[in-house]
Amino acid sequence: MEWIELDERLLPEAFQDRECSDLLALRSSADPVPGICQGLAARIRAAVQANGRCMLVGGESCIPQALRAEAVAILRVKILVRFNLTVSEDRRNEAQRAEERLDAIARGAMPFADGTPQARPAYYGRKRHRRQPMNGGIM
Repeated sequence: MEWIELDERLLPEAFQDRECSDLLALRSSADPVPGICQGLAARIRAAVQANGRCMLVGGESCIPQALRAEAVAILRVKILVRFNLTVSEDRRNEAQRAEERLDAIARGAMPFADGTPQARPAYYGRKRHRRQPMNGGIM
């Protein structure tokens, strides 16, 4: 499974050109976007790790390529809310569906795995044999 960095390079994918230029004008020296990206990457990695069928790869800001659309949808809404810009109902619904998918992955309700399953412990022990006593149970 391919893993990608969740950082500011996803912003052009999340926003239209006009919105990107508006956001660049609003960003200052205390830019919250890197922090939002890190928090979202941690949320996605926690969901993948809780699923238990996929091993985490890469650094703290790496997410699976398969969850890129969910990351973009959630990132879009978080940034718009942070900069106090209007969020359309469609974008809110899309982010809500992405959050629900992450929750389902974390619960294990939605299959999400790479090609190498994690090892499961195997327990071995002596077999128990039940036999009748020699005297038929009579003392």
